Amino acid sequence: MLTIYNHLERIILIDDDAGNNTASKIFLKRVVLETEIVAFTDPAKGLDYILAEYAVKPVKSVLLLDINMPVISGWDVLEKFARYPDDIKKWFTIFILTSSINIDDKQRAAVHPLVSAYIEKPMTIGLLKNLFLGD
Repeated sequence: MLTIYNHLERIILIDDDAGNNTASKIFLKRVVLETEIVAFTDPAKGLDYILAEYAVKPVKSVLLLDINMPVISGWDVLEKFARYPDDIKKWFTIFILTSSINIDDKQRAAVHPLVSAYIEKPMTIGLLKNLFLGD
């Protein structure tokens, strides 16, 4: 699996489930101690944050993105993100983080040019160590 921790400065979570964001932040902090973690339950606010923040001060980042969200799905987020300037997109590694076991979602993520991996919830410390540290 891809290891991306080298010089990672920020992790952005976009998931409509506040409880999942809280749990994810706890797990992530145990693995990537010095990395800033920002969470959004509203995908539009997450996208606005990315556009505003990375136009001014871009940093190497991971986006953990849920698929099944009301109003704006993870696929919609990816569609909007794809239209962002390359000077913003180049700072991101994107992982789908979802409870969906739908084979169509897995296949769609596998061929999507912006998605690096498909991670099924729940996250585990072992998975995160493997993903971020290569342990």
